[in-house]
Amino acid sequence: MNPPPPPALPGLRVLLADAGQRRSPVIRLELIRLRCQLVDVIDLVAQPDALPAALERLAPALLLLDCEQPTAALLAQLGEALQRQPRPVLLAAEQMTPAQMRAAVAAGVSTLQLAGLPPQRLGLLLQLTLARFEHDQGLQRDLRQAQTQLAERKLVERARGILMRERGLDEEAAFQRLRQTAMDSGQTLAAVAARLIEADQLLRPR
Repeated sequence: MNPPPPPALPGLRVLLADAGQRRSPVIRLELIRLRCQLVDVIDLVAQPDALPAALERLAPALLLLDCEQPTAALLAQLGEALQRQPRPVLLAAEQMTPAQMRAAVAAGVSTLQLAGLPPQRLGLLLQLTLARFEHDQGLQRDLRQAQTQLAERKLVERARGILMRERGLDEEAAFQRLRQTAMDSGQTLAAVAARLIEADQLLRPR
């Protein structure tokens, strides 16, 4: 039975960072088979500090980092670059300690491939990297949304407390006053609450 053909990833912009493994010719051929676009190959042995600038200049859709064992300096560079602009990262290493694995994940690496980079598996690994990155980004968006909603609820609660104290309203009436003001002014409930809190702080005697 013939093996299934590699999954095509047409037009996927890939930056290959070679940290001494010298597998770029093999990887290049496999990327061509996968119909990816190899935007550049950077030599991190000759230019150990080239990665952040290359990522910013070339803006690849995915970074493939191939090394014997990632150094702390390399992972620190990677983490800083991904903090500025998150992107999928496939890190292939011959060996890694548990501490290095944790550091790589903390830096933003989407997929770790240990003990070699089989060309026939590259397509699946790239797809896995893209899927994990999208999943992680979705979780981050959900977390930010939940944090924003919690902060807005706290603002509304504080503003409602001010109205209850200053206007003698009960909880429901204070909330309805805030909501009506928001509707009349075309602002969000949280924005109205923030303005009320700011005004209360300005007017309260020191």
